[in-house]
Amino acid sequence: MTLQIGLVLAILVVSLMLFVSEKLRMDLIALMVLGTLVLTGLVTPPEAVAGFSNAAVIAVWAMFILSDGLTRTGIANVIGHNVLWLAGRNESRMIVVIMLTAGTLSAFMNNIGVAALMLPVVIDIARRTRIPASRLLMPLAYGSLLGGLTTMIGTPPNLLISSSLEAAGEATFGLFDFTPIGGGVLIAGTAFVALFGRHL
Repeated sequence: MTLQIGLVLAILVVSLMLFVSEKLRMDLIALMVLGTLVLTGLVTPPEAVAGFSNAAVIAVWAMFILSDGLTRTGIANVIGHNVLWLAGRNESRMIVVIMLTAGTLSAFMNNIGVAALMLPVVIDIARRTRIPASRLLMPLAYGSLLGGLTTMIGTPPNLLISSSLEAAGEATFGLFDFTPIGGGVLIAGTAFVALFGRHL
């Protein structure tokens, strides 16, 4: 094992321990790892910050801004009202509406941003309908994850793959190239959770 490999493994182990302990914020740990890689000479300063110019990183950053803007404008209250209006007090219908709403939003926004936007909505719905919040929060998580598979901007890995193809001189993905498969997975996942998953 070379010195460089040993340094990388040591940095990885320490960063994992910090992530698991949650003593420091995740973004701070990530910046500390980046700084340590530069200080140890494993990467040069221009290489360390090269990722910030990547289109995928900028797109994810913009989606977080969009999610926060939607939360501040009160769109969460409108979503909650419409979910209750569509689903009534039937749990399986509520799961379908929550998952499809989260899936549709996460096709055009960041998954984590959608979960953060919908979290107070779902908790409020659970309180109003007296359904345990856990029975609605898990479908919310699955809906936001599955919805991210439906478009190129829905999840960061899709963006990274597309930008890597572009850097390699290959044809990139279009916005809706993932939709036929991702949409089918979203519908199948929603049906499974609504019909069977809620009983597990």
